[in-house]
Amino acid sequence: MKKIFLALIFVPFLASCAANGFPKVRALNTTNCGSVKGSTETELKYGKQRGQVFMEIKWKSFVGERTAFMIRLKPKQNYYKNKLVKIIGKSGKFPNGDPAPYDWLTKSGTAEGLPKSTLVLCVPKDVPVGTEYKFDVEIDQIGENDPRARVTW
Repeated sequence: MKKIFLALIFVPFLASCAANGFPKVRALNTTNCGSVKGSTETELKYGKQRGQVFMEIKWKSFVGERTAFMIRLKPKQNYYKNKLVKIIGKSGKFPNGDPAPYDWLTKSGTAEGLPKSTLVLCVPKDVPVGTEYKFDVEIDQIGENDPRARVTW
């Protein structure tokens, strides 16, 4: 009876992890991050819709220390495949409030010029859980956005 009760409690918990984008732990040969223990993937969608330019990215991504933070560029129209996308680190804060280095959060490229249209950012090792990063996403002729990344594993 106790085992059934515990199973009923943990199933919704695991399902909520999966719904929030549970990190993929696997060997990565396609990154320049060296030896990493997994990756977090998110999509950056942009282009023109109903006559208006748009940009869409998850507001907060959950990453792990010594992992690859992969941002897949998904332009809606071919016209936007060659537009420069810039990821610019703005700030980092350790759980105790001290500033954290955020230089790893700076990269740029185009959907057409990157392997698998993916920007790969290498999260440093030994970053404590709870560290929060702010960064900007800028796309030529589209605009900018200011999402976050939080170290949770």
